[in-house]
Amino acid sequence: MLIFDQLKRNDPPLRWLAAVVLGGLGVLLAGLWWVQIVQGREHQTRVENQTFRTVRVPAVRGKILDRHGRVLAESRPAYNISLYLEDLSGAFKDAYRRLRPVVTVTNDGPFWKRWLGAGQTRVRPARLKRAEVQELEWRARYQVAGQIVTQLAAQLEMPELTFNPEEFRRHYVNRRALPWPLVRGATPQQVARFLEQNGGGPALDLEVLPLRVYPLGETAAHVLGHLTRDDRSAEGELADYFYRLPDYRGVLGVEGGFDAVLRGRAGAKAVVVNHLGYRQDEHVWQPAEPGRNVVLTLDARVQQAAERALRRRVGPEARGAVVVMHVQTGDVLALVSSPAFDPNRFIPQIGLEDYARLNDPVLRPQINRATQENYAPGSIFKTVVGLACLGAGLNPDEKIFNPGHIYIGRRYIHDTAPAGDYDFRRALLRSSNTYFITNGLRCGVTRILELGRRLHLGERFELPTRQETAGFFPTPRTVSRGWFDGDTANLCIGQGRIAVTPLQMAVMTAAFANGGTVLWPRLVARIEPQDPLSEEPALEFPARRVRDHLGVPERHLTILREAMLADTEDPEGTAWAAFRDYYRQPGALRVCGKTGTAQVTDPHNRVIGRNLWFIAFAPYESPRYAVVVLVEGNGSGGTTCAPVARDIFEALQKIETAPPPGATLTSIP
Repeated sequence: MLIFDQLKRNDPPLRWLAAVVLGGLGVLLAGLWWVQIVQGREHQTRVENQTFRTVRVPAVRGKILDRHGRVLAESRPAYNISLYLEDLSGAFKDAYRRLRPVVTVTNDGPFWKRWLGAGQTRVRPARLKRAEVQELEWRARYQVAGQIVTQLAAQLEMPELTFNPEEFRRHYVNRRALPWPLVRGATPQQVARFLEQNGGGPALDLEVLPLRVYPLGETAAHVLGHLTRDDRSAEGELADYFYRLPDYRGVLGVEGGFDAVLRGRAGAKAVVVNHLGYRQDEHVWQPAEPGRNVVLTLDARVQQAAERALRRRVGPEARGAVVVMHVQTGDVLALVSSPAFDPNRFIPQIGLEDYARLNDPVLRPQINRATQENYAPGSIFKTVVGLACLGAGLNPDEKIFNPGHIYIGRRYIHDTAPAGDYDFRRALLRSSNTYFITNGLRCGVTRILELGRRLHLGERFELPTRQETAGFFPTPRTVSRGWFDGDTANLCIGQGRIAVTPLQMAVMTAAFANGGTVLWPRLVARIEPQDPLSEEPALEFPARRVRDHLGVPERHLTILREAMLADTEDPEGTAWAAFRDYYRQPGALRVCGKTGTAQVTDPHNRVIGRNLWFIAFAPYESPRYAVVVLVEGNGSGGTTCAPVARDIFEALQKIETAPPPGATLTSIP
C-alpha cells in the first residue's frame, strides 16, 4: 500500500519508473506466452526429433622405446581433410529443387486478355513417386559432394582424388553424424595449400588424429610386432556405441603382449543428432586416457648393427636370426629375425602385395626365427656335452685318435675334423664328432640330460611377445622308452631328438660366460606414463633374474672358455678365419666362440638343408656380451655365421667408446 500511496502523489519520475517496470513485465509475459503457447508444439517436436549418439574416441597409444629412450614406435599426428555433411543439408535441398522436374500450367482468361497476350501461366513441381524422389535426392547429394571433391582435388593438386559415390553413400547412410574423410594422412604441403586456399571453406575442415608410426622401419620389427584395425571395446569399457572412430589392436610382439598397457582407455562423447541424422551438438563425457610407454632392454644401435651385419654377410633376404645378450644381467640388447617386415605397412591395413610376401612359404617373414622356430643345434651343443663329460671325470688332456669317422653299431658317422689325435681343446676348436661321441657314450646320456635340464632346454621363457616355442629336449622318461646308443650319439653332436631356439642358445652361452648362472632373458625394462611430469610411478622389471645354476666347477668352465677362445685365435679353429683380421685392430675384444652345422632332413631322412650356427661371448677376460648367430642355408658356421658375429663385436666395441646416445637414428638402407 505504501507504493500505491507514493504513486498517487504528484511525482512524475516515480511514475515513469513504474511504467518502465510494468512494461518490462508485460514484455516478459508476452514472450513467455509466445514460447509456451504459440511455439510450444514446435519445441516439443524438435526435442522429440533429437537423439543422442555415443561415439567411441580411441586414446593416444603409448610409445615403445629402447633402453636409451630412442623411439621405436610412437603415435604422431595425422592430418585428415574431412567433409561435414550436416553443413551441406541446405545445399542438398537447393540442388534437389534444381533437379526436380517442373510442370508449366497456362490458364485461359477472357478474350481481351488472351488478345493482349496476358494469359495466366505458372510453374509448379511435377508429381513424383517415392522412388523417384529418393533417386533425385541421391543425385543432388552426389552432385554437391562431387563438386566439393573436385574443387578440393584442384586446390591440393591431387588428380588421384576422385569422388566415390559408393563410399559416399555408405558414409551418408551409416555414419552421417561423423565427418567423411576425403584425404587421409595429408602431407604438410597439402595442409598448407588447404589452409591457404580453403581456410575451412564449405563444409570442409582439417582433423588431427593419432597415427602409429615406426620411425626405424623394419628395425626390431618382430620384437615390436604390428597392429590390426580393431574398434571393439576393451575390457572395462562401455560396450554399446553408435559410432566408433578408427582404432587398432596389437597382434604380435610387444604391441600385442602389452596391448592393454599401450592402448590406454578409450573416451566417449555424445553427439546430438536431429531427425535427418545430422549432428547438432556434441559433448565429451569421458575423456580418453592415453596409454603408457613401454621401455625395452634393446639398444637400437646394437639392433641396427646386428641387422646390418646379417644382411651384409648373408644377403638382403637372409633367413636367420641374431641374439645379443648381456651375460651379467640377462638384458636382450638385440633380437633379430630375417627377413623382416615393415610394421608401418599394416596402417591403416596391409596391402595384397605385402600380405603375399608375409605368407611366402620359403622366406616366412612373419616368423620370429629368434624365438619362434625350432632348430637342431648341431656342434654348438658339444659345449654342453663337453661340460657333462668333464663332470663325469674326463681328463681334458687325454687324447683320442680320430680316424675320420666313427661307427655306432653298423652305422657310419662321418667326422669333418681330419684324422689325428685330439684332446678336449683341439676337439672343440676342430669340432670333432668322434671325440664327443666317444666321450659322450662313456659319460652316459643321464649327465647330459641333467645339464640340459638346468639350462631349461625344452621350456619357454614366458616372453610377452606371443612368439615363442619351447623347442624339444629329451627327458628321463623319453630315454626310458626305446633310447639307443645311436640316439645318444646324435645328441652328442646336436642332432636327432633335440630342438632349440637362438634365444635359448644365448642364455646357454651367457651361463658359460658368467660362471654358470642361468638367467631369465629380460626384454622389457619398465612401463612408465607418457607424461614426464606425471606422479604415477613406473613399473620396473628387475634385471638379473636367476632361473637356475649349472652346478659345474669353475675349473671346468675355465677349460671350456679356453677351448672356445682357441676357436677364434688358433689357426686350426673353425672360426679363426673370420676373426684373423679383427684381432689386428687396436682394442679388439677377445672372443670365445663355437661354430656349428646341423643337417635338416625330410620325413624320409633325406638332407634338404642346413642350419648354421655360431655362439660366442666377449671379452674373454671379463665377459659382457653373448652373441648367437643362426642362418638357414648352405655353407658352414665358420664361413657364414662367424663373420656376422665378428661385425657385431666390432660394433659393440665402437659403441662402448662412443659418446652418450642422443643422435637421431635412420632406417637401415
